[in-house]
Amino acid sequence: MDSENLLTIKNLRTHFSVGESVVKAVDGVSFNLEAGKTFAIVGESGSGKSITALSIMGLLPNNLAQTERGEILFDNKNLIDLEENEMRKIRGNRISMIFQEPMTSLNPVYDLSYQISETIILHQKKSKEQARKIAIEMLDLVGIPEPQKRIDSYPHELSGGMRQRAMIAMALSCNPKILIADEPTTALDVTIQAQIIDLMQELQKKLGMSIIFITHDLGVVSEISDHVMVMYLGNVMEIAETSELFNNPLHSYTKSLIDIAPQISEEKRKIKVLKGEIPSPINPPSGCVFRTRCPCPTDNCEKGISKMGLIEAKPGHWVDKCCYECNKND
Repeated sequence: MDSENLLTIKNLRTHFSVGESVVKAVDGVSFNLEAGKTFAIVGESGSGKSITALSIMGLLPNNLAQTERGEILFDNKNLIDLEENEMRKIRGNRISMIFQEPMTSLNPVYDLSYQISETIILHQKKSKEQARKIAIEMLDLVGIPEPQKRIDSYPHELSGGMRQRAMIAMALSCNPKILIADEPTTALDVTIQAQIIDLMQELQKKLGMSIIFITHDLGVVSEISDHVMVMYLGNVMEIAETSELFNNPLHSYTKSLIDIAPQISEEKRKIKVLKGEIPSPINPPSGCVFRTRCPCPTDNCEKGISKMGLIEAKPGHWVDKCCYECNKND
């Protein structure tokens, strides 16, 4: 693994058995996360963003999900090969995750003191008193007022923004190298969203951690990420530096996502939508998975050139081979 890359994912494939069918939720995903950087994963619901994150964390049920092949390289180890007791030493400690909805992620029957301290006691071997002190410090770090009082609050006693800050405090309590944020602002109003984003950027600079940021909000991505990966139906469509991707998108799906992003201007008041819907993952299209919604499909799309993977169209700018070849020949 490159010394500059903190995390390297190679050809990750996570499949689910549904009756006699196989759902390829993540089908050959590869990317690098650089130290101290933010890597965004974007795409519509059902594109495989969260399953990619849960695969990294090792949080998928073994009786339903199978990692068919691939590598998740971190600290010179392939996380896929680790036993559960070894993975527990990394999960929540070296790699932490903020889940999409804090109300369903926080346990309603325990106060914040117990829930945050539990992680600190497990991974840092602190006493209950020491863990409580660190938990209060973490609540203060994420901007929760009167942390000495709030530490004894239960999740239902907090606002949505407060719960999300508490989740961030819990995720950062062991000073992880990598923070995975799975749509951390989706359930919050716009003002609170901006506060959470600013908080994460501030903490990243202060703690020097890397972030994998999962979202469907391209506006947020353009502000906070260094690199972007676009996913569709479990496949990677495009990967590039953020400015390069927005200024020079090469895949039709990326172009469509950028085009339909809400814009406030006199000229563009009509809300645009992407035609069609994501196909059923149980019965995906043959050939290129995006061909049923592509604005300019060709015979090559049905033949499935995309199964050959990504092509580096420009230095550091990777795109699905099928779409690149089609656009190049137009």
